[in-house]
Amino acid sequence: MEINQLKAFELVARLGSYSKASRYLDVSQPTISLRIKELEKDVGGYLFVRSGKRMVLTELGKGFLPYARQALEILTKGKERALSIKEGTRGEIAIGTLPTFTNGPFTSIVMEMQHRFPDIDVTIHTGHNQQIIDMLYDGFVKMGLITSPFFNKDLKKLHTIKETLVFVAHHSHPLTGMKGYGIEDIFASGKPYIMTDWSEESKHLQKTHIHFGTDSIELPPATALDFIRQEMGAALLTESMVSQLIKKGILVKLEPNDMPVLYREIALISLDREQSLPPAAQLFVKTVKSGSWGQVGTTEKVAF
Repeated sequence: MEINQLKAFELVARLGSYSKASRYLDVSQPTISLRIKELEKDVGGYLFVRSGKRMVLTELGKGFLPYARQALEILTKGKERALSIKEGTRGEIAIGTLPTFTNGPFTSIVMEMQHRFPDIDVTIHTGHNQQIIDMLYDGFVKMGLITSPFFNKDLKKLHTIKETLVFVAHHSHPLTGMKGYGIEDIFASGKPYIMTDWSEESKHLQKTHIHFGTDSIELPPATALDFIRQEMGAALLTESMVSQLIKKGILVKLEPNDMPVLYREIALISLDREQSLPPAAQLFVKTVKSGSWGQVGTTEKVAF
């Protein structure tokens, strides 16, 4: 049973004529007759009888017609889906990302994908750098967002997003009322200064400012944020983590007079080059590249 036979059958049933069906499909009338005969062999009996100038369905034909139409509809939908997957407007993407990169720019990227390509399902898995790399090798994800730099030569960097880092404290913290202070004062007056690990470089920078006797503690970024919200200490966090709390006046961005532009780099990576990725994944990469996220100032930069 072939799709051309089903199309011929459905058209003759709808138009009541072999000749009209042949013109519609742009084939000869004998071709339509042959297709119907071959289909009748499969279903085991006549599908049409002549009534005047029209071909009308037999009881067998009436019983078979709904299923033929259903089969054609399913095949049409399957063809449309295959075409949309090929074009990238439909499909699935599995992405691994850092727990500290699940809001801010990443939220904007996923929302943009949902808005522009609602038929692409984006699945998110979280983990640390090595866990995400393992996910890539295991085929669990197609792309990952990890801290840069990385040193695995198998990985292809598709794009880099730069997240600004800022010092913050609760609005009631004494630092928020100080004038003309420097970075060193934040470490000395944090009480405690909460050190966060964005990379080896950022950890080193913070440790160089923590002197013997400094009231300090090292915490994961999410825990550090909880401490600050509870009016305890000051920390260096990504602006995306704290922007809404700053807008609400709960936290205050600390701006020492010797403050450089600080950021951490997030690399979008894959084992494949962009041109080799599935179409839906390529659309994700283009979405990441087209946004305004990851923009930092042009003044002095200290890369974390």
